[in-house]
Amino acid sequence: MTELDLGLKVASRRLLWRMGYTTRLDVQLRGVGVAAGNAPSNGQRGRRTSAPEGFTDLDVLGYSIGGGFRVQSAIVDCKTSSKGSTNRMFWVRGVADFFAADAAYMVREKDLSTAARQLTSRLRISALNSTEVGSLEQLHPSDLDLEAEPLAWLFQEEKATKVLRAFGALDKRLKPLLDYREFTYWINEQYRNPLQMVDELTAVAQHLDPRNPTHLALVLDCSWLYLVSLSHAVESMRATHVADHDLGLQEYLFGGPVGLREKQGLAQLLETIKLSGALPEQVHVGLLPDYYPRLRELAVRVLSRPDAVMPALRMLELATSVTALGHRIEKVEDMGGLYDDVAAKRAADVVGFLVGSASLSPGFRGRARSLLLGEPLPAGS
Repeated sequence: MTELDLGLKVASRRLLWRMGYTTRLDVQLRGVGVAAGNAPSNGQRGRRTSAPEGFTDLDVLGYSIGGGFRVQSAIVDCKTSSKGSTNRMFWVRGVADFFAADAAYMVREKDLSTAARQLTSRLRISALNSTEVGSLEQLHPSDLDLEAEPLAWLFQEEKATKVLRAFGALDKRLKPLLDYREFTYWINEQYRNPLQMVDELTAVAQHLDPRNPTHLALVLDCSWLYLVSLSHAVESMRATHVADHDLGLQEYLFGGPVGLREKQGLAQLLETIKLSGALPEQVHVGLLPDYYPRLRELAVRVLSRPDAVMPALRMLELATSVTALGHRIEKVEDMGGLYDDVAAKRAADVVGFLVGSASLSPGFRGRARSLLLGEPLPAGS
């Protein structure tokens, strides 16, 4: 996050909050690159390297839950200079399509060129200068007190910078999880994330300490990401098998009916091989992980109360930032009107699921419930 466009980013974040979104700053898109010296010359695939290939980055991303549990998104591109805005319009359209965004905004400090504004309707992009961002805010009154701390910290430049830097200074042993949350999560097809998030957390569980505020913030942030993933899963379940939650969730997790059948066939084959004694007894060959029943139960809880998802996501977003700043939410009344009992329980359910499924320290569950539900900290925490 650069100092030049930081003000535009937090202003755009506040605008999206007024519009009913939960938000994320500085989303990085990155993949595994192919070294130039190993580029294929004969049409064969190049050798994979550990050096990442950067795709692009997104300044502000917003999610909301629409009617029928439809997951909707918005992207915002922020730059202080209007130079090159005409070409940038096509970049914004491409990123919007990548995220299947329902709304795309280009925000500049000063007015855009006439040529750029001529493209807005064709490319379905809203072009705004900093003054227009403020004007648009007035058209979206909010019941939340966005000026009350700690909620207001989400929209303050200094606080936003500190939160991002806090995650950047974490132990290198946590790098696989940090890379996943910052890069891989966004490149993945969404159906892969409900299982992969648990795997990534499990791999670094021994290095996460609930007494470390930044570690707690990291787990809260992963819970925000996980609830976004669950929202995609529930959207699919409602559309395909609303009366059969188990089948709907399994099909989603494996990329559809065909993917599920392929995985079922592979699991049966591995079970046969294991029964023959060719595989050790402790090797898990089942189709689904041991925690799947808890995942299904959590998905059904989310499905049963769609109205609680957005406030739950926003509470996790706030709790992540406050904790990363080294503070805590003392009373639920401190959330600027954001607190909702059902939503808080749902957010705590997500944290609890990840703690249990990824074998994290139980202290994460207790501290999260203290932040989200106002419960006293467990003894010894």
